[in-house]
Amino acid sequence: MNPMLIFNICFIVGSANIQQYPQNAAQISNIIYSQAIFYYTTAMPHSRIKRRCIDNRLRRINKRIKSLRKLHLKQLQSAQIITLSHVSLGELRAKFSLQHKALPQYVLSSVNHFRRILSDSQRSVFIYGSDQGLLACRIPLNDSTILDSLTTSLRLLPSHTNHKFRGIDRGSYSTRHYCVWSPYSKQPFISRELKEDGQAGLDFLEANQRLWQRISDILAQISPCTYRRFLRYPLPNKLKRFCTAFAGCVVNLGDKDPVQTKPHRDVKESIYGFSCVVPAGDYTGGGVILYDLKLVVDLRPGEVLFFPDSLIHHANEEVVGDRSSIVAFTQENLFHYWKRKFKFVNNNELSKF
Repeated sequence: MNPMLIFNICFIVGSANIQQYPQNAAQISNIIYSQAIFYYTTAMPHSRIKRRCIDNRLRRINKRIKSLRKLHLKQLQSAQIITLSHVSLGELRAKFSLQHKALPQYVLSSVNHFRRILSDSQRSVFIYGSDQGLLACRIPLNDSTILDSLTTSLRLLPSHTNHKFRGIDRGSYSTRHYCVWSPYSKQPFISRELKEDGQAGLDFLEANQRLWQRISDILAQISPCTYRRFLRYPLPNKLKRFCTAFAGCVVNLGDKDPVQTKPHRDVKESIYGFSCVVPAGDYTGGGVILYDLKLVVDLRPGEVLFFPDSLIHHANEEVVGDRSSIVAFTQENLFHYWKRKFKFVNNNELSKF
C-alpha cells in the first residue's frame, strides 16, 4: 500500500476520533503522530528520517571499530601469523556453492598429514590465504568468568530433541538454534527452537552477554567490514540480534554424546562473513579440521575460532569426555532481507579482511 495513503488514513481516522472525543484530543494526536511516523519510516526505507537513523547507526559502528583498532594492532604484534600458499579467500568465494558435496575419500584420509596448530592460551593465531585474505583466527579470551558463565548456563538448558533441517547429517549430539533468521521467508523471525525453549533459552542468551560482547568486539578488530555489515541495518518488528553483532547462535549440547561434527559447510551462513566457534566442557581431542586449508586447529575451552564456515569444509576430531560448543552466526538470508528493504548488497565491499 502507498505509504502516503496510510499516512492520510491515520490522519482522517484520528481527526474523526478527536471530534468524537474532544477531551482526549492530545492523546489521540500523539497516537496519530506515532502511527504515521512508524508507517512512514518502515514503508519508506529511503525516507529522510530513515536515512538519518541508518547514518547515525553507521557512525556509531565506525566509532566502535576505531576505538578497538589500537587493541587489535597490539594483539598482532605477539600473534602467530600463518600464510598459506595453496589457497586464497577469493578462490574459496569463487568456488562457493549452495549444494553440499561429499569430500573425496583421499581428502578425508589425508587428515593425518595436515598441519596442526597447537593450543596456546596466551597467543592468538591468524591464518591468511595467498591473497592475504583472512581465512581463520583463533583468539584466547583470557576471562574465566565468561567460561564459567557459559558452562553453568549450558547445564541449565532443557533436554532437547533435534528438529530435522534441510542439509546433511552433522552428528547425533543435541543441537538448537537461538537466533533471528529469514529462511524461506520475506520477513525475519525468531527461530522455532528459541520459541519452544522459551524463558530457558532467553535466560541462556542473557547469561552470556559478556561472551557475545567479547566475540563481537573481536570481530570488529579482525574484520571491520563484516562487523559493519552485520550491524548496519535494523531488524523489523522490534526484533534484535541475540548475540550483539551476530544474529544468534547454535548450541551444540554434548549431554551423553560429546559434540563431534562430521565434514560439512554451513552454506546458509553469510558468504562475506565469519562465524565464531566457542567450545566448553572437559575433554580431550576435538580439534577443528579445516579441510580446504589442510589444517587441524586445536581448540580448548577459553579459546574461540573465527572462520567463514560457509566456504570451508570443517569437522571435529574424535572427542573423549564432555564437550559442548556454541557457534555464533548470521545467515545470508538476512542480507537478502536487507537487500529487499534497503537495497543493500552484501558483496559491495569485497575487502579481504
